[in-house]
Amino acid sequence: MDVRLCAMAGALEKSGPGPPHSFRLWSVHLPAAQPDEHDWTRMTRFFRFAPLLLLLAPCLAFAQSYTVNGPFVASTYHPMDGAERWQRWWSEDGGSPTVHLHTLLVAGSEQIVNDPPQWGRNTGGFLRRAGSEYGSLVIANTVQEGMAAMAGTDTRYFACACTGFLKRSGHAVEMTFLTYNRRGQKVLDVPQFAGQYGGAMISTLWWPHHYSALVQGVQVGHMEMGLTGVLHMLQEFSPELKRALHLKSRE
Repeated sequence: MDVRLCAMAGALEKSGPGPPHSFRLWSVHLPAAQPDEHDWTRMTRFFRFAPLLLLLAPCLAFAQSYTVNGPFVASTYHPMDGAERWQRWWSEDGGSPTVHLHTLLVAGSEQIVNDPPQWGRNTGGFLRRAGSEYGSLVIANTVQEGMAAMAGTDTRYFACACTGFLKRSGHAVEMTFLTYNRRGQKVLDVPQFAGQYGGAMISTLWWPHHYSALVQGVQVGHMEMGLTGVLHMLQEFSPELKRALHLKSRE
């Protein structure tokens, strides 16, 4: 694996005029900025950016400081207290290397596709995109942790007690939408949804005026939820990934 995978960010370019029907792969061509005047143009950028998040996921593996939690056991489960939530927010949600790398990679990908075009493809535009992404992440994580504290739900990821790729993958996807309450019961992870969609929708406040919280904000929320699922997959298989990459585990 190589961080140069991120260079594939420029690989998606719409072929032909009009709404996006097909895509072709290019290695170095950077598409010229286009005015964001029509809905199909905004959707073109959306479909360019969505696959890019999956390309970024392997890159995040290099800097992810995983806290690997063992399989969930109801009889020995201890709900998170305030100190644990604060420590988690600082170490994994707000100040971790992963958050900063995530910010730089997403800002770089937006720089390549020049989204939003009003910010330009220059140093100032990159700084605005990086600040926007970091602000969105901090808001999303703060909303999630705060709501989880009030609802008494757990924001940690617990590995599957099962074996086999399909079962473990299914568990990672399932826990993107579910979590555990104080009694150790699985419940819908409302704080997760509120954080991911809320952070994305709030971030439209500093985007160009024609960007809508209910359109682009929701679209970005979809992508953030998808990336959360990918990161859960990385957490689920982190022991195998770390052995393959010769990294030390953090228990």
